[in-house]
Amino acid sequence: MLRRLLTAAIVTAAATAAVAAPAAGGARPVASVKLADCSIESHSALFVARMHQVGESERMWLRFKLFEKGDSGLRPLKAPGLGRWRKSKPGVGTFAYKQAVKGLEAGSLYRAQVDYRWYDGDRNPLQTMRRRSAPCRQFDVLPNLAAKPVASKSLHRSGVVRYRVLVTNEGIATATGIPVRLTVDGDVVDTVTVDELDPAERVVIGIRGPECTKSVEAEADPDGVIVESSEADNAHEVSCSALPSA
Repeated sequence: MLRRLLTAAIVTAAATAAVAAPAAGGARPVASVKLADCSIESHSALFVARMHQVGESERMWLRFKLFEKGDSGLRPLKAPGLGRWRKSKPGVGTFAYKQAVKGLEAGSLYRAQVDYRWYDGDRNPLQTMRRRSAPCRQFDVLPNLAAKPVASKSLHRSGVVRYRVLVTNEGIATATGIPVRLTVDGDVVDTVTVDELDPAERVVIGIRGPECTKSVEAEADPDGVIVESSEADNAHEVSCSALPSA
């Protein structure tokens, strides 16, 4: 897949005169970075970094970096405007920047990392710090449901079987009121409801139906009433010969 061209721009820089420190109990963090906006539609993010004067500091510096989450963890990305130290004027009490980034990849997750430095009047370093923002997800936070027959068991009543169906949620959001439909040899037998499934949770349910001769299919959310990250894996069909007895 061709990666989008990342672009970054400093939207605004702000500095305020030195002010008294807040009273005990209401202490503010000396440095912070926040995710101010994350747009899936425009493939963009806006981060706001802020730092406050500490001790005898006269100058404050900050630098943005952008990281993308991959299989091996977070990896740094390059874009014009990122990685450059931004410097306050002497004597200000608060120094802040807004960093916009565009061209983010659909389906990825991004964080900003900000490095902070404080200097005295002779440009001697006084303190350093690093903070990371909340994640900007370029995908909707949704469940991803699936259902699959995993076993069958003959009951005392002739011709009636209890089918065991595995229902999973491989998404990143909880799903509630999940209908699960069982189809035997092409005929819909029954639909039961799973009350709730958390992300990565799975549950096995039992649904009674006739003994199959060809195939059994289970489908989560058959009418598509639950919004999911993918609708392609809701149903699974298994041949009768491949279905083990429980």
